[in-house]
Amino acid sequence: MNKKLLIIIILLCAVPLMIIAVSQNQPEVIAEPVQLEIAPEPEIQVLSECQQYYRDIFPNATVYGSFNEYTVTDTYTGPVTTPDEASHGVAKRFYSYHEAALNNGVTFAGRYTISDWAFTGLGQMFAVIDVETGAVYPFPYVVDWDFSYRADSNLIIINPIETMAEFATTDEQSDIVCDMKWYSDMKTYYFIFEDKQFKLLGPTDISDLQTSSWLNDEVI
Repeated sequence: MNKKLLIIIILLCAVPLMIIAVSQNQPEVIAEPVQLEIAPEPEIQVLSECQQYYRDIFPNATVYGSFNEYTVTDTYTGPVTTPDEASHGVAKRFYSYHEAALNNGVTFAGRYTISDWAFTGLGQMFAVIDVETGAVYPFPYVVDWDFSYRADSNLIIINPIETMAEFATTDEQSDIVCDMKWYSDMKTYYFIFEDKQFKLLGPTDISDLQTSSWLNDEVI
């Protein structure tokens, strides 16, 4: 065999072996892990037994408005006055409550404060007071349980579902006792205070809302 041809054949066989040997001596390269952005899971509202009961039985599941939907942008920053007794019969009747509430400054809808009082066995009542003029605007119904509001919104929620947990009491005999399950008239209502009036957002059936002579404009 030709000597040159033999050398060429030997070289051709040796090159793949050299490549394999070199590749085996190379350090192993480990790929960096890719950081994936995982979307946060939506927050789940955990309801108490009482909250779930009212949400199932009554139309509390229907939300007719939120504080963020009914925000006010202007906030009164001037001096705070005293209650105007001539504005309504309730102004003079519960003057001390209104006077104390005005000391808190603006707590509702950008220029008002909330004054509230209660009678044992009757329920809770409240009024909106203009901190600049002292005019008193009583809510025309008795509140069964509670109500919520914010300084930067003109929405008022009567018997909000979020406070139903306070109905639950515990004892040694049972896990949760929902004392108010028998109070079947209680529902959640949504009002806005606009043009010096309380306007109902829903539900439309307000037959369960009760009024009181203590809220009348006339002198009792």
